Amino acid sequence: MSVKSAALAALASAYELNGLEAGPCVVRSARPEFGDLQCNDVMRLAKSAEKNPRLLAAEVAEAARSALFEDVSVAGPGFVNFRLADAVVAAEATAMLADPSLAAEKADPMRTVIDFGGPNVAKALHVGHLRSFVIGESLRRILVEIGHDVLSDIHLGDWGLQMGKLLLGAALAAGWKAGDLTSFIDPLAFEAMTVEELGALYMSGNAACEDEALLALARILTTKLQDGDPLLTAAWARMRAISLASISDTAEMLDAHFDLLQGESDAHAEVAPMLDDLMARGLARQSEGALIIDVSADGLPDNVPPLLLRKSDGAALYGTTDLATLRQRVREIGARQIVYCTDDRQALHISSVFSAARKAGYAEGVELRHATFGTVRGNDGRPFKTRDGFAASLREMIDLALTKSSEKVADSQAATVVGLGALKFADLSTPRKTGYVFDIDKMISSEGRTGPYLQYAYARICSILDKAEEAGITPAADTVSISHPSERAVLIECLWYPHSLSEAARHLEPFEIADRAYQVADAFSRFYTDCPVLKAEDPSGRLATCKLVARVIGKCLELLGIGTVRRM
Repeated sequence: MSVKSAALAALASAYELNGLEAGPCVVRSARPEFGDLQCNDVMRLAKSAEKNPRLLAAEVAEAARSALFEDVSVAGPGFVNFRLADAVVAAEATAMLADPSLAAEKADPMRTVIDFGGPNVAKALHVGHLRSFVIGESLRRILVEIGHDVLSDIHLGDWGLQMGKLLLGAALAAGWKAGDLTSFIDPLAFEAMTVEELGALYMSGNAACEDEALLALARILTTKLQDGDPLLTAAWARMRAISLASISDTAEMLDAHFDLLQGESDAHAEVAPMLDDLMARGLARQSEGALIIDVSADGLPDNVPPLLLRKSDGAALYGTTDLATLRQRVREIGARQIVYCTDDRQALHISSVFSAARKAGYAEGVELRHATFGTVRGNDGRPFKTRDGFAASLREMIDLALTKSSEKVADSQAATVVGLGALKFADLSTPRKTGYVFDIDKMISSEGRTGPYLQYAYARICSILDKAEEAGITPAADTVSISHPSERAVLIECLWYPHSLSEAARHLEPFEIADRAYQVADAFSRFYTDCPVLKAEDPSGRLATCKLVARVIGKCLELLGIGTVRRM
């Protein structure tokens, strides 16, 4: 039983007794003094049943009473409130403490692929990749926690015209002015390059492509590469490896895990047979020399542009490789759920790819989900930039967080954990679609809704438990009891964790976990003030409460990808 399922079961029985044909719904009570849970259905049901809502609510409340509840009452025009019995709260908290999964509700396992949005070769990671990495990693952990078989894929942007521009930049840097471009491209020249130096080559090649003649040469280089030219392939492989190593270093620092390190290039062999299949079945059609597939319907408006699969010059686009990659993931990996974690500016593109996949039958029985996120803004409300006015790199943001944390935390290892935790929690503590303001001073504060506040709460509980062990206070059994309203309040917050986990998975929303961690920590702060633990007449019950709180906060932080420290 969960705190929510107890009320739902009671309501289902009460509805049946009163002839109400509806599935019950309960939420956390907006007024805790009235109860722990609240049902707001009755006013709506009373209208269709042509009954007085207050009287119907009283009948439902009477039928829902049981030993599980201290009280089932009616408030206002027809709100039904449930207050769980203290003995039930204590028993459920004790069972939760004994359960390694903290009473998590498991889902039917599905092979799931999470796509982290595709950092590009030769481009330094920027502020947008922070959100992709942090949100994507948290979603990976949440879906694993409820029982899914999850594979995470970085989906590297390593193909297409951008590679031709990069190779053109390399030839220009080597002194090319006319003649054969490839003779100026030496794969060994990239051996000692950094990703920043590769970025400079790309910027040079991209700027040169303002000239139509040079753009045509970049397209020729792209075609040669995609046709397997040995020299260009060797150069491309080295540039890809440099970029991937840099990305992997940053991902490791952020503790973002990738099972697959594939890119658009891995779908190249899939493109031609896929296009042949779409044309053979009449799903793709020619339009002004280009190949397109209509994607209207399937939730998209009738006037939505078609998905461009092949340009008139024969070039495939990144929508093409996205569709081919999706097809591969279903056929070769056996994906039954695919989650794309990208910013909201790609919403139409991803929806178009999903629509094309469904229309083509490439996603039969597969859940296709897009976890969009908003932008990171500065205090001026605009996209976050450094003081010199340039878009912030991800590494700059990490370094800033670590510098600030080292000013507050003496131990260097703890400072790293706290700094990264501050950065991640700021990203996850608001609903992902809304975006947030990057304010490093607020992020690193140990007060308020911040990562350091949660880490400090966890460390404080660990200190209590360590002191109890040192004093030889070791209860024979971890049995939770309730001796004060503040203790009951923190236990109720803990018991809501399984529901928060289920909601986080259902909505792909790590905010549910971040908010649960904060609510538990905030309630624990009041409990800590009101209820001495080690100096209590019988500390065993309160120590059990501390253990449960530590486990819930610790698990929430783990699901958010945030580390813990036992001392701060």
